[in-house]
Amino acid sequence: MPVTITSAKAPPLVDTLDFLDELEKHKTAGPATNLFNWGAPLSVGRAPGRLDVMGGIADYSGSLVLQMPIREAAHVAVQLQHGGSPSALVRIVSVPAPGEEAHRAPTFEAPMSVLFPGGQPLEYEAARALFKADPATSWAAYIAGCLLVLARDGPDAPALAARLAGSSVSVLVQSRVPEGKGVSSSAAVEVATMTALAGALGVGAEALPGRQLAILCQRVENLVVGAPCGIMDQMACTLGRQHSLLALLCQPAEVRGTVELPRHVAVWGVDSGIRHSVGGSDYGSVRVGAFMGLRIASSDGQPSGASGPPPARWGGYLARLSPSELAQAVAAHLPERISGADFLRAYTSHYDTVTSVDPDQEYAVRQPASHPVHENFRVTTFEQALKLPAGPEQFRLLGELMFQSHASYSGCGLGSAGTDRLVELVREEGAAAEAAGRPRGPLWGAKITGGGCGGTVCILGEEGPEAEAAVARVVARYAAERGVEAEQVKVFRGSSPGAAELGPMIAMIQ
Repeated sequence: MPVTITSAKAPPLVDTLDFLDELEKHKTAGPATNLFNWGAPLSVGRAPGRLDVMGGIADYSGSLVLQMPIREAAHVAVQLQHGGSPSALVRIVSVPAPGEEAHRAPTFEAPMSVLFPGGQPLEYEAARALFKADPATSWAAYIAGCLLVLARDGPDAPALAARLAGSSVSVLVQSRVPEGKGVSSSAAVEVATMTALAGALGVGAEALPGRQLAILCQRVENLVVGAPCGIMDQMACTLGRQHSLLALLCQPAEVRGTVELPRHVAVWGVDSGIRHSVGGSDYGSVRVGAFMGLRIASSDGQPSGASGPPPARWGGYLARLSPSELAQAVAAHLPERISGADFLRAYTSHYDTVTSVDPDQEYAVRQPASHPVHENFRVTTFEQALKLPAGPEQFRLLGELMFQSHASYSGCGLGSAGTDRLVELVREEGAAAEAAGRPRGPLWGAKITGGGCGGTVCILGEEGPEAEAAVARVVARYAAERGVEAEQVKVFRGSSPGAAELGPMIAMIQ
């Protein structure tokens, strides 16, 4: 392969070598033929998607979450051409992975002066409007947004802004993390882009450590894309470790370390076939409802006084409440539902900086606000249960915690017929085993993942061929009910390192 790697923090993975091989083919064919100066180095970033094992939508309320990076990953190649030319451009090309179909317009191109008017990075609100103006190329916000966030909030931001404003930036994106499956396809692209961009600018891990890189990527999604995601996706894609769960306390982003999955425990992700989006209204309204609950509980249910709203209690994190405190002192103050107009009239602010209250919408409050309190307790218990002796009692506890989490999602309005059916099929596998006089396994628990409303179900079971066969039965039954072939149901197996472990790679395509 005519590729020379001139700098790398760790040996490239097989999928990265495949990506580099694909890059070489783009020299002579396809939309990226004239994208790069092929005689100059490219900075390459890789970031995996993630499987939300426990925690999900409780991240923005400060919960502990447990996330595993998956095998599928996004790759991004970046090249800067300096010179300060008034014709400097940002050019982004998205190419599908081999064997996959394109889902969008393949290119985005704009004068650098549009993103950096007068040499200064565009304000976030203006950038959001710019990318939303054309739905065909709105996907470019996830990539070009990294330039703006790095230039506004990165290390030595004024210097970075000056360098970017005076350069042409070429970017090629290829992702194997499927979209709309609830496995952080957008976060993987953001983290891979930010990693590659940092490499191209010579910004090392000392100046931009993994935790801060992930926070910047969250700002891309919140402030440029306009999706109200929490922090767990970007942190998992950046700091996750292979075959381990990243334990992250989202207050706002405290890495507790990694929890290695015991050898006898396995997890799978099964796609429901129902597209998920954290930019969707259901996810957003549940988040608004949770912050409404925080606001109402912070004032014991009393409307705002003349001096304005009180500061948020519990440090602004509902997850700091215990379930008993919620039941004894808080739940009675939370309405089941409230209209946006009534809430704004009584409380003026819901504390959240990335969502707004629609006066014309009615919001559930008690369940969205209660969910992170109970979920934090479930996740903490799950982490401890992973350390118990192997056996049916450990699996029963782990599985029940996952089933409870799934039920709570549904209570928030974030379930779906497909994900509910997958969870029920896992339950039926256990019931069939018991009816045959065997232990309930080999599958013990399942839950919807990420933002809910479709996407992927995480399944927990015993390591080994019996559990693999049980997962295959679940997939076959689900596919038959949906009228599709079992091979069309995506199953996520395996894991891979996060972006920080690998770092950017400098490569020459000869």
